Amino acid sequence: MSGDITLAGGAGEYMESATVVSWSAKLGEPVKVGEVVVVVETAKAATEIEAERDGVLAEILAPEGAEVGIGAVLGRIADSLPASAPQAVTMVEVPLPAPATPEMPAIVVSGEVGRRISISPLARRLARQAGLDPAELTGSGPGGRIKSRDVERALRECAPVPAAAIAPPARPASAMPATTAAPLVLIHGFGANAAAWNMLRPHLDGVRQVLTPELPGHGRTAALSKPSLDGLAEAVLEQIEASGASECDLVGHSLGGAVAAVLSGNLSVRVRSLTLIAPAGLGPEIDGAFLAGFLTARTPEGLQPWLDRLVGDAATLPRGYAQAVLRERERCGVGAAQAEVAQTLFPDGTQAIRIAGDLGRFSGPLKVIWGSADGIIPHAHQNDLPGHVACHRLKGVGHMPHVEAGELVARLIGQCVRSVI
Repeated sequence: MSGDITLAGGAGEYMESATVVSWSAKLGEPVKVGEVVVVVETAKAATEIEAERDGVLAEILAPEGAEVGIGAVLGRIADSLPASAPQAVTMVEVPLPAPATPEMPAIVVSGEVGRRISISPLARRLARQAGLDPAELTGSGPGGRIKSRDVERALRECAPVPAAAIAPPARPASAMPATTAAPLVLIHGFGANAAAWNMLRPHLDGVRQVLTPELPGHGRTAALSKPSLDGLAEAVLEQIEASGASECDLVGHSLGGAVAAVLSGNLSVRVRSLTLIAPAGLGPEIDGAFLAGFLTARTPEGLQPWLDRLVGDAATLPRGYAQAVLRERERCGVGAAQAEVAQTLFPDGTQAIRIAGDLGRFSGPLKVIWGSADGIIPHAHQNDLPGHVACHRLKGVGHMPHVEAGELVARLIGQCVRSVI
């Protein structure tokens, strides 16, 4: 019997691909459950993948330096090494998911025809936006891999392209450098984290700063002792203030939409525009069964059917999404905090929060985007919005338009931001 070593999203990171940095065990060597067997690197960080069973490393399907897609089988652990097992690494071509933006053609290093440059997907995109040749960059990652920080450093060192022209990678707002420009602030929904915006970010305008604060009790942000909508909003506002921004454009999804609505009336950071995606707080109905199933599921098989309810087409969810949610819940200990948030804001499967008054008082550009196939919060809640709100209903889209229709949602956000007088 053998078990697969699989690349799945970890710690809430919805990655498209990763590069195999190193194998900690050699072919045929014994491994024990919990031991690190392989290290991969994504656009954001290096990740250690542990053995899920005792045995021997029977196959290595993705050698060091290989770029593999989410869900790919990197190798296999068996009870013993088969007599016919190869003595060298088996090279298997693993298909990658279609990138959100066109990939650059294969790069050839001067004097070394055909050698492929090791560069993270994010660094590749940033280099392309800035017109930089990756062959001229020096990588600081494992094995000389070029990372986004290397692109940003090159921009600081070579005029006339300013470093501010490059969109920084997703990270908590509190970790962002101070800024005087108005950033685009993306506030995720219940049960998610900052990585929820990863599939939207490639479609956003690359010249402006993006902040992705995390709600208390989500990601790596500490929980509130007594959760409330105002408390969530105050915690997010503190993260925005820490960036040094005096004004911003807000985008919020689901519970994050309700938080954004409350923040629209704050006095310390001016909100220029407001874009809400399937926001909570506009009616009493919500899928209580989803909340209960999401919070109590303990296995990927038990969680996946509930996650499928989030979208109009389950195929649009990133592979490994269920594993990533459960892994974050275990590593960051957010399960109890999220259950308390749900019990307080959505008691008995009912929305106990209201944001209509906040939206009525907001005088800036305001859009609400909803999927016609939303099974979590009914799109009919749009019907009672104030007359100055621009409403967009996306046919066949579920509760996650920013994942299911990222390009269109990014365009609508851009329209709202550009309409600020």
